[in-house]
Amino acid sequence: MSDKKYKVKILPNNIETLAEENDTLKKVFTDNNISFEFPCGGLGLCKQCQVKIKRDSGEEERVFACQFKIKEDLLVEITKKEQQRRILSEGLEREVLLDPLVKKVHRKLPQPTLSDNRDDWSRLVERRGIRPSLKIAQELPKKIRENNFDVTIVISDDEIIAIEDKNTQDMLLGMAFDIGTTTVAGYLMDLKSGKELTKVSTLNPQTKYGADVISRINFAETDAGLERLHGEIVQAINELIAEAVKEAGFKTSDVYAISVCGNTAMHHLFLNIKPGSLASTPYVPVVTEHIVADAQDLGIKINPTGKVFILPNIAGFVGGDIVAGALTIEIDKAEKLKLFIDIGTNGEIVLGTKDNSLSCSTAAGPAFEGVEITCGMRGASGAIDHVHIDNELSYTVIDDGLPYGIAGSGLVDIIAELLKAGIIDQNGRILRPEEVNNPIGKKYLDRITTIEGVLSFLIEDKTATGRPVYITQKDIREFQLAKGAIAAGIEVLLKTYGAKADDIDEVFLAGAFGNYLDYKSACRVGLIPRELENKIKGIGNSAGAGAKLFLLSEKERNRARDIASKIKYVELSAREDFRDAFFNKINF
Repeated sequence: MSDKKYKVKILPNNIETLAEENDTLKKVFTDNNISFEFPCGGLGLCKQCQVKIKRDSGEEERVFACQFKIKEDLLVEITKKEQQRRILSEGLEREVLLDPLVKKVHRKLPQPTLSDNRDDWSRLVERRGIRPSLKIAQELPKKIRENNFDVTIVISDDEIIAIEDKNTQDMLLGMAFDIGTTTVAGYLMDLKSGKELTKVSTLNPQTKYGADVISRINFAETDAGLERLHGEIVQAINELIAEAVKEAGFKTSDVYAISVCGNTAMHHLFLNIKPGSLASTPYVPVVTEHIVADAQDLGIKINPTGKVFILPNIAGFVGGDIVAGALTIEIDKAEKLKLFIDIGTNGEIVLGTKDNSLSCSTAAGPAFEGVEITCGMRGASGAIDHVHIDNELSYTVIDDGLPYGIAGSGLVDIIAELLKAGIIDQNGRILRPEEVNNPIGKKYLDRITTIEGVLSFLIEDKTATGRPVYITQKDIREFQLAKGAIAAGIEVLLKTYGAKADDIDEVFLAGAFGNYLDYKSACRVGLIPRELENKIKGIGNSAGAGAKLFLLSEKERNRARDIASKIKYVELSAREDFRDAFFNKINF
């Protein structure tokens, strides 16, 4: 590498920087976060990245930014309009430069003559340094001649992965996936417009082997366990791809790229990597780096030449789904302190700004998703999602109708309301009718009852199942453990960061639970510090949103990799202050 550096000034951005000798202008633009489209990914095939340069001598020239190498001081003028697309990211609207991880370029090739007898490959790419795969070399002569030298090439990174007939550059699809412990969500994306075409989801079929990640990690260590878990998630993703393209009127072969994020355990199981080291101290993942795989190698049924792009992880229990969430809220640009919380089977928390960010994971258990709660269920049709107690008890049900059970947000509400009504005390104990003194609580003494031998509070006896919906003393204890873990994780991150809750400018709640959650209830039960009640924002599936950004933009992919490398992980299990905070946060 040369030690020489040259001054480069870029207009109209008015950026001045130093560039290494032989750096391309594309690298300078990327290093300085200048939005500029390179449709062919910098292979020099599309001829659409022209800029004007001016040398010290006063000479002006138009050059291709992806190919031009810097050998002197330059003034660069970008006259090409920045091509941006606005996409809706599950509640957060963002403008991103549309620069997908797989691209298409239409090529109308000059036909060979006696005076132009270049080989077919040189005719296709017109520059040295791009080597053909054996498969591409084998199909190339027939493909270009059958199409009268009029073809479209499909590019991933610096590789041509396919050649299509005629001009198909306006048809390019990808899918973004969030593999959750409980649910898998997929988004079919038009990579030419940045638009979401359809959204699909299903329960993660691995749940039959355990509701939590530790159960699945342990099962993966048994004979054929890993293969079975890997096969289950691949089959689920293939079914979602087939469902999405059918709904949108396309074929699976039209999909050339998928992006995937999930917690570190889901990441390993999807990639058929043994996850055993995640379950025992010091909880080390096999890999945290961003991975690109051939779809065929993973059994993913998209175009046979398609690629799978997997988001990087941070640590053993903070995975690519949290990287995707941090990308969605743009923590790498935050001037003021942000708190990001993704509450599911595990509770992952990120606290930070563009200069310094910390993360942790707490074993919240599945209570927030309705598991291990007597009448609990996930936030689906028929779930009670909100409860209010005053002169009368009222509730709402997702999609209306009679209730089947209680979602996580409904569980938070009912506990908050029972606390307010004096039916639950500060230790989380359901009071017996004769112990209730609160005037509101006294209106509901007939609902404090024993059901199947357990002291409970009845919510509704007219249900879709014919069985009553209620909350038990055991349910409240499960909830206390879960909320205590989340609250203690927040406290330890604040302490480690050297900040107070008041210093936090915004709180982002991710996931379906965070989307339905009543913030006042969350603060009343101590899940989130009370002083943050008016700073909370639900952002839905931020992991899915981040996976879409990652798929749509090379710049966003680079940001995600940078975010993953810079967020420091705090291991709570090794800290005595976490144990102390946890016991303090269990009570209300």
